[in-house]
Amino acid sequence: MGEPDGLQRVDDGDAATAAALDALPDVAARRQRMSELLGAKAGDVVVDVGCGTGAAARELAAHGVRVIGADVGEAVLDVARERARLSPTAEFVLADAAALPLDDGSVDGYRAERLFEHLADPAAALAEARRVLAPGGRIVLQDQEWDALVIASGDDATTRAVVAAYAGSLPGATVARRFHDLLLDAGFEGVVVEAHVHATTDHRAYGVVVDLVAAAASVAGVEAAEAWAADQRRRGEEGRFWMAMLHCIAAGTAPGAAEAAAAA
Repeated sequence: MGEPDGLQRVDDGDAATAAALDALPDVAARRQRMSELLGAKAGDVVVDVGCGTGAAARELAAHGVRVIGADVGEAVLDVARERARLSPTAEFVLADAAALPLDDGSVDGYRAERLFEHLADPAAALAEARRVLAPGGRIVLQDQEWDALVIASGDDATTRAVVAAYAGSLPGATVARRFHDLLLDAGFEGVVVEAHVHATTDHRAYGVVVDLVAAAASVAGVEAAEAWAADQRRRGEEGRFWMAMLHCIAAGTAPGAAEAAAAA
């Protein structure tokens, strides 16, 4: 899915962390909402681009959907295949978002979760989505708006610097706010974008997000990043941790359904 950003994609570097993120309640809830918007039914073919360790693929396969998970991470694909060994309708391939090994119009659905923030050329990925989707096929995207990450702290200046450094490590840190335009520009119809805000005081579960942000800030040269992360852990121990995140879920339909039906 393109080259890794300044901080290597967690899905590529740490399958355990990726699995921990997938299991978070709000992440699971958004994954369910994506499935609702995708509307895939038994027998449909869906490509899950940037599939990671395959949580969504397994859930869709459990409903009889044929899922093709694609990722650039060999390690996570190995994990995905192992975890989906009892899901006969799920398969996984090594592939880039802009070059999927699929025929034109061969899939009924396309999903990408926490992927587009890592892409330098989202338009190329969406052009590829248009190519592989059948007329009337559904596309659903989800990403976090990283500039909107809010974390309670006694040091607002360092918090702003840390968040900005993490956003700066991602080629698409603000792609979520552009989903509407990007999908329309790619020719999709009926485009809708939902905003989902999640606030939490649970550092035990969500401290992994803080640690990822702090690690990227350290790489970027924010000198106080490690001390800031330690303070966030202390706040968690004292019941003072608070964080809010904004995620966007976008959906649209590939054009041509009526024409294809008439031709049939």
